[in-house]
Amino acid sequence: MTGQRKKMLESLFRLSRKLFEAMKQPNKFGTDKLLYSSEIHTLEMIGKYPGITVTELADRQGISKSALPKLIHKLIQKDMLYRYQEPGNKKNILLELTNKGRLAVHHHFEFHETFDSGIMKKINSLTPEEYFFLSDLLEELEQYIDHMEQEK
Repeated sequence: MTGQRKKMLESLFRLSRKLFEAMKQPNKFGTDKLLYSSEIHTLEMIGKYPGITVTELADRQGISKSALPKLIHKLIQKDMLYRYQEPGNKKNILLELTNKGRLAVHHHFEFHETFDSGIMKKINSLTPEEYFFLSDLLEELEQYIDHMEQEK
């Protein structure tokens, strides 16, 4: 049984490496510019909240405010978004998608529709007991990894 459990752990690590590698690969998402995972997910968030501030964007993405200026600059250069000052408040910089940014988000959504549907097909085939077991296990593994990261 120990050998099977070790194989399961190896399979979990292999899966996480494959997901990580897939996420690192840039994609054009229907545009002429390559977009990395952090870029398309930032565009997706701005698309959900047009006129979002940099502070709100950082909070919603769970990243530091200092990580965003370089990313925002790249996305402006790629003509994916634009920034402007809030009328009457020059301190607040607001962000919105360009047409090209909206197109990329739309294609990203379609990508996930296809990609996620294969995974959902397998999840939907689980019995309620299997589903709750797997859901609890994944949540506990995430909490364990979060705990290990905090201890570093």
